Amino acid sequence: MPEETIDVLLIEDDLDDQFLVKETLLSDSSGTRLTVESADRLETGLERMSARPPSAVLLDLSLSDSRGIDTFLRVHTFSPTVPIIILSGNQDEDMALEAVRLGAQDYLLKGDMDNKTLPRVIRYAIERNRNQQELQSLSILDDLTRLYNRRGFLMLAGQYLKLAKRNTTPLTFFFFDVDHIKDMNDRYGHHEGDLALVRAADALRATFRKSDVIGRLGGDEFTTVAMDAGLNAIPTILKHLDQNLAQLNVGSPYQVSMSAGAAYFDPQGATLSIEELMEQADRSLYTEKEKKKASSQQNI
Repeated sequence: MPEETIDVLLIEDDLDDQFLVKETLLSDSSGTRLTVESADRLETGLERMSARPPSAVLLDLSLSDSRGIDTFLRVHTFSPTVPIIILSGNQDEDMALEAVRLGAQDYLLKGDMDNKTLPRVIRYAIERNRNQQELQSLSILDDLTRLYNRRGFLMLAGQYLKLAKRNTTPLTFFFFDVDHIKDMNDRYGHHEGDLALVRAADALRATFRKSDVIGRLGGDEFTTVAMDAGLNAIPTILKHLDQNLAQLNVGSPYQVSMSAGAAYFDPQGATLSIEELMEQADRSLYTEKEKKKASSQQNI
């Protein structure tokens, strides 16, 4: 069986350090198959991660467009399952240790890199991360839909809200439930009801970005946190959700639809908690369901 190739993304704006890391990795004598791609800005690195997640990220915390611990938090929040190794100068070692405390797999001083140490740190970070993900998946993923469960969603949503507050970026919290799920269970059986919930989860995956957090709170209730989604984005997102549901409903004896509510986090001075945003979105959802109910009664 061929050895797995390790795709490393280096986010570093110093060209000399980029050259050093690439030369160090490509001269690795352990036999590990490594590829290295570099980005000199955080935004460029995030775009690359969105297109194709790497096996691991080597990250300098002091970049031209982001500095300090926020640099790590933005990468970690954007892709929580990718292992991150901090590349640090001596003067930044305390910050690197803080990043490890917050979820980075490891850190390495740039002066300590050689063609044995750096590849080994990367391999160990990937293996530790893989083991952690396997353990975490047992406690934070919903068994039916493989979305985050309530515990996993609240944990990650809390991180997103902290990041939105720190960087004054907008965030929108969505609350969904599947319409008429009890009728589906009664008419088609609970197995088909479960398949309807899976279809709803697939529609949410198709609608939201990989960087957004999607969860199933239980029963027919779903929720999503969308970073950088302002008020103007809400109608477009809900329209895309309806379109994706329509595509997934083709050929089915029943049509899955969802009601939605939204709560917008204003980064300019808002102090709402996740629980308060959930309550706002839930009230918005209730209003939407009442409108649907009134409309269906008028059509009878």
